[in-house]
Amino acid sequence: MYLAGYMGLNTMSAQDFSNPAGSGSIDFKNGTSFAGALGLRLTPNIRLEGEISYTRNDLSSMTLSTGAGGSVGKNLKTWLYMAHAYYDFDVNWRNLTPFVSAGLGMAMHDGAVSGAPGGLTDASDTSYELAYSVGTGLKYQMKPGLALTGGYRYVGTTSLGIGNYEVDYNAHEFRAGLQYDLPVDMFK
Repeated sequence: MYLAGYMGLNTMSAQDFSNPAGSGSIDFKNGTSFAGALGLRLTPNIRLEGEISYTRNDLSSMTLSTGAGGSVGKNLKTWLYMAHAYYDFDVNWRNLTPFVSAGLGMAMHDGAVSGAPGGLTDASDTSYELAYSVGTGLKYQMKPGLALTGGYRYVGTTSLGIGNYEVDYNAHEFRAGLQYDLPVDMFK
């Protein structure tokens, strides 16, 4: 078993939205992400991880399909509750091991929009959605039981609701982390 902590950069491209009064896209500023995880190595190559992470992205601007647009305020805060499967490749060069991952779980989005253009109303809401991720990265074994990780993952969820807005959610995360092996061997 091991404990892991991650932090990183959360980037989102323009996300499509629909609203009874119109549709268009919302631009988000880059945000930060923080995560904690508990992992279990099943084999030397396969491990499972339960993770809770938090990200916050401020809204930047909104463009309507009619071409009208402007700056908007507020933000989108997302809590992810994920189960991940990792595959660590047998390649070990200078204590570096590449890995791939895939995950499934639940997202809790807490979003708010203010100052929307074109007569769209302000809104705030919390929604719960299905979440998924795929990723890749490198792990550097500093010493037995302690490793640094760096990687990328794509995170998506089903469309989230902010009041009467239905908004897409797709994010790219670039993360760095630390893994510490617990002095427990469950399979002896």
